[in-house]
Amino acid sequence: MDKDTKMSLIKGLLAGQLTKKQRRSYADLESVDRELKIQWNESENKAIDFKIKEQIWEKVKARCVDRKRNKVLTELRWHFAVASLALLLTIGGFWMNSIRDNINDEFIKVIAQQNQMHVLPDSTKVWMESGSSIKYTKAFNKKREVWLEGNSFFEVYKHEGSFFQVHINKAFIEVKGTCFQIKQTNAEKNEITLFHGKIEFNVESTGEKIIMSPSQKVMYNPNNAQTLVENVMDINWKDGRYNFKETPLSQLISIVNQIYQSNIILEGKFTKQPSFTGSIRYDETLDDVIDKLCFSLNLTYKKQNRKIVIYN
Repeated sequence: MDKDTKMSLIKGLLAGQLTKKQRRSYADLESVDRELKIQWNESENKAIDFKIKEQIWEKVKARCVDRKRNKVLTELRWHFAVASLALLLTIGGFWMNSIRDNINDEFIKVIAQQNQMHVLPDSTKVWMESGSSIKYTKAFNKKREVWLEGNSFFEVYKHEGSFFQVHINKAFIEVKGTCFQIKQTNAEKNEITLFHGKIEFNVESTGEKIIMSPSQKVMYNPNNAQTLVENVMDINWKDGRYNFKETPLSQLISIVNQIYQSNIILEGKFTKQPSFTGSIRYDETLDDVIDKLCFSLNLTYKKQNRKIVIYN
């Protein structure tokens, strides 16, 4: 298999576009098979969680540097290692362990030791950031209520006639079947972003109710109960990933800036602006995302102060 074909397979894997037959061809390459075996052995056959992922990644990077000559290995071999890691994570999945405490006879509390996905008794998926926690009653299916501390995405399973409530600091969100994100990183600016469906945001102290539509965000200050609603770019979210299909580069950069609150700008002249098809996992760092996008679209980037400049 020639170099161009191998590079095409790697890009297809990172974009999530390979067919089952193509993934098999990629995994059967001798260099990939060797990389997968090394990574799997180093993970000690444990479930692939995010802590192990970082350990594997560091070892992959370490192997891609010739310590004697301090030279980076060929670009193709480097991307074999990167894409092999992606393939291993895809094959292994990422079911994470968490601390699950019985607070008392009535409640269950889940504390995220790392980024993780937790499935509630009604099949609702909660994508939790490290350090966040959720609490719910053992009789959850009778009354679907969750108390959240920290940041999480919710994919709420729809039950006809049964509402779902998420309680945060001095407010709560009421939903049916929908997908939304809650950020409580800033104590004075909680953010609730709706991707699809319909939710009602309620301020407990004032009784204010805000009916949210898809691609809207509510910013809420628990200290003074002030709220602000703004429109955001439409993003396709499913199963822990932001998904894109033939998204123009300029639009993609705006979405990445929105997700990561970054300052990425596009420079250079394009006869035809490239588009991106693929996905971004909710746990990926900004650096990982930029590396993946630039590799997939044959672009380059540089960091200038607090800006990231992407160019061709």
